Amino acid sequence: MLRSEIEDGRKAVRAIVVDALQAGVGASLPTNSHYLHTLGASAGTVQRAIKLLADQHALTVTSRGHLGRTLDSLDIGAAWHLAALTPLRLLFPPGGPVEIDVLTESLAGELTALGVPHTVHHQRGGARRIDAIVAGDYDLAVVSAGTLGDATRRLKTAPTLVLPPGTYYAPRRLVAVTRTGTPEPGPGARVAIDHDSPDHVLLTESAYPPGHGYVYVSCKFPEVPAAVLRDQVDVGIWHLSHTVIPLDLAGLSCTDLEDLPTATAWQDLSAAALVGWPQRAELTAVLAAISLPSLAQAQQRQLRREP
Repeated sequence: MLRSEIEDGRKAVRAIVVDALQAGVGASLPTNSHYLHTLGASAGTVQRAIKLLADQHALTVTSRGHLGRTLDSLDIGAAWHLAALTPLRLLFPPGGPVEIDVLTESLAGELTALGVPHTVHHQRGGARRIDAIVAGDYDLAVVSAGTLGDATRRLKTAPTLVLPPGTYYAPRRLVAVTRTGTPEPGPGARVAIDHDSPDHVLLTESAYPPGHGYVYVSCKFPEVPAAVLRDQVDVGIWHLSHTVIPLDLAGLSCTDLEDLPTATAWQDLSAAALVGWPQRAELTAVLAAISLPSLAQAQQRQLRREP
């Protein structure tokens, strides 16, 4: 077989796999004429590519003549391998909170089980993770439901998947941190606020509204406990995370955000969401294959073990 024919075959396999991953089982694949116009591939080349994929148990189709083919079955991992698709680049929040740690481990495990190669990276700030998706630096990012709104405005065709409520911020895991024994923060209190985090700004302004005499002090939200201990702020919203020294032993107290009368914003932000780069059409099948109940159950099991 000539080198050009081999290359044409590889292109055909790749194109068919991407179309199959985007369309899903039960949908129609493009006709031979489509691949002729887009790839310059002959009907014979397309047929050989389909046969190769079927022989390797990657996918099966039913021919519908000039109407194309119906996708009957699809093995995502096998198809991914045969098409030599590049690994997915995943972008997660930094570890620490139980919800994020379990989400990272579970999603990576789901992709491994599917046979989809991937790499895992972390970056602070939901808005920055969306910037990375917009730039095409990563393929799939995890953000909160609050950040998802901004993502859909900027990436109108982005594949997305919203997880159940509480998968990003579980109930009673967002707290206001103060020094033990200090009075409830009132007018004049210094309140930590992270302007790089839309979630933190919304949560902080919900619990300690502008116009009520609070003094906002810029502070990265993971550093809120340290800022309180250093007397840089009097109070700050924090996402409960693993710490070497328990907060109570460090002289800090936590108040559940749900217990603050004005703090209701967490409910709208609590779900985790996956946002994909629109140029990776194959993400459609990957997101559809993720088991949402399994993710939520894994989080709940771990949360029950937390003190």
